[in-house]
Amino acid sequence: MSDSVLSKLLAADSDLESQEAKLTAQLATIQAQRASLQTVLDIFEPDKTTAADKNGAIAPTQMTDVVVVPPTEKPAQASSKQEAKATKGKPTQPRKTATRSKYLRRGWQKYMRDEYLQTPLPTVVSGILQAQPKKMFKIADVIDAIVAETIPNSARKNARNRISNILAEGARKHQWHRPEAGRYRFAN
Repeated sequence: MSDSVLSKLLAADSDLESQEAKLTAQLATIQAQRASLQTVLDIFEPDKTTAADKNGAIAPTQMTDVVVVPPTEKPAQASSKQEAKATKGKPTQPRKTATRSKYLRRGWQKYMRDEYLQTPLPTVVSGILQAQPKKMFKIADVIDAIVAETIPNSARKNARNRISNILAEGARKHQWHRPEAGRYRFAN
């Protein structure tokens, strides 16, 4: 009995060790990509230049210190099928950060009010309806609550289409009610 438990524990340890090796390799790859990106960023930022200083020595770049812990043993060799899978397809790209600048937003979204920038649009629409649950909202009322008044008509049409789709979907899912065409309220 104890031999089967021991063998299971050893197998679990082996699995965790291989996972650790894979993650360490991924971390090293990400760090290398980040270092090359930092090199390019240093070119465009004049205050972080790597040009020679007055004494002729090269100034160090301002990189974040990252500690890499090497694996205790060499990682297990991947099978040829796993290697083929790893090399096929698109290279993975890092996810975009949640913070969005007004200058990076496109279309009608650059006219969104600042308090809604970090929140998904369906959540924003739901919050507007929940704030006044008995009020009957027109689609235009919801748009006005989300975007600035200076939005051009072409961008407003795109915003209307997107917000209208969210309102219709919420009504289909019974998140709120549509008592009349084009009017919504949150009442349960």
